Amino acid sequence: MLTEPCHIRYMIKTMCAPAAVTFQHSASREGPATPIIIIRNPAKETAAKGTGVPRPSRRAEVRTTAARLIREHGYDAATMDLLADTVGLNKGTLYHYYPSKSAILYELMSDQVDATLELIGRVPRTGAATDRMRALIRLQVEHVATKQDELVVFFQELPWVEQHLDEEQAVDLRRRIDRYEKFTRQLLSAGVRAGEFRDLNVNMVMYSIIGILAYVPNWFRSGGRKAQETLVDELADFVMNGIVRR
Repeated sequence: MLTEPCHIRYMIKTMCAPAAVTFQHSASREGPATPIIIIRNPAKETAAKGTGVPRPSRRAEVRTTAARLIREHGYDAATMDLLADTVGLNKGTLYHYYPSKSAILYELMSDQVDATLELIGRVPRTGAATDRMRALIRLQVEHVATKQDELVVFFQELPWVEQHLDEEQAVDLRRRIDRYEKFTRQLLSAGVRAGEFRDLNVNMVMYSIIGILAYVPNWFRSGGRKAQETLVDELADFVMNGIVRR
């Protein structure tokens, strides 16, 4: 029990429990030794020293900045040194977020492939090929009108993924891209067989559509929802007018 409360100074390291309580005495020129109650939270002190776990907000900033730098300078010139300087981190901290530059590129490209595969999953499984193809085009145009830097990087670096990424990562990307291309070819072919589409070269048309989509993030800057809706309508009509039988 403390009998001299007027001489007690409380040094509270934290207000959070659980905590460890220790007692110390501080000498004073003006009076007797003063008891000091020190309350410590070991968990919080450990966190303060650094756990090595990167904060999600900084990781997102690193990713966004990396996409911009790769877009502006190209993959080879967008070094980890440049990235660290731009985001204001030392390289040691940067490597806590991403172990290598190729890890950033793979994540950026993998996420775009996943997003595209999710889009084809939203295309109706049944119905007229014309309606299904229009739905696919509209979904893709709407997607490429967002996240310009990441999409530009995807299309910009895709031809060189075998040089920039580990073999396993490059093969994985190509395998998933093939799923998208197979779906699109089958849809175009179904339209030709049904007489809805003109007698067209499926591969040429598919890669032409991809080329249109690839260039959108280079020039389109949304002025709001209305501008994006207009873009979707115009490009969907442009593509469909080129393939539908008249």
